[in-house]
Amino acid sequence: MELYVKYVGDPNYDPDQVHIENEVQQLITQIETTLFTNRAEVLGSPDFGCNLEDMVYSLGLNEQQIKSTIDSQIATYCPLAKKYNVTCEVSFFRG
Repeated sequence: MELYVKYVGDPNYDPDQVHIENEVQQLITQIETTLFTNRAEVLGSPDFGCNLEDMVYSLGLNEQQIKSTIDSQIATYCPLAKKYNVTCEVSFFRG
């Protein structure tokens, strides 16, 4: 069982839900939390978090470096990723 952590602005927000029992939804929550948490934001776990926004807008990282960071974080901090096949693809586009 995982606590429900969706916020009011999330398109899938359900104000009546307190926890998640579905494993796939739990995995999605674990991945979202890992991706959108900045390092050193979690007390007692200074290496947790991808710093995703900083990595994406940094000019010093390539696709492989970002993919490697995400894969490492998911393997370390998302226990359900061992049960389900989780892959990550990173591609930059001109815009």
